[in-house]
Parts: sequence; structure tokens; C-alpha cells
Amino acid sequence: MAKLTANTAKAMARELYGYELSDESAAEVANAAGAMITRSRRLGNLDLSGVQPPFGYPTLLAEAERIRKRG
Repeated sequence: MAKLTANTAKAMARELYGYELSDESAAEVANAAGAMITRSRRLGNLDLSGVQPPFGYPTLLAEAERIRKRG
């Protein structure tokens, strides 16, 4: 698993968002981010050719139609 340290998570939260994380929260953020980074490396091996982006135009049209029908 990719390793992001709690200190790095704290520094990023502070620099990017002006937010101070507790040591415990920083450790949890670092652990979750490390897991996501590790898993994201596998995305290139998946056949995602038929998957639309979550906010792609066809998806937005389908959602608008669903809402219109709902009334």
C-alpha cells in the first residue's frame, strides 16, 4: 500500500485548506489516502470504455429526464 504519513496529511490540510487536523485524524486521513492511491494504480487495467463520467452530458440529460418524469 502507498504510504502517506500523518505529518504529510496535516501539512497538506494546513497548506491547501487552512485546516488543522488532530494527530488521530491525520493518521486516519493518511491511511485512507494511502489505500486510495494504491487502488488507483489498477484503474488503467480496467476496461472502462462503456462507463460514462458521473457528470458527463449523457448522464446529465438522463437525470434531467428522470426528474422531469417524476414531476
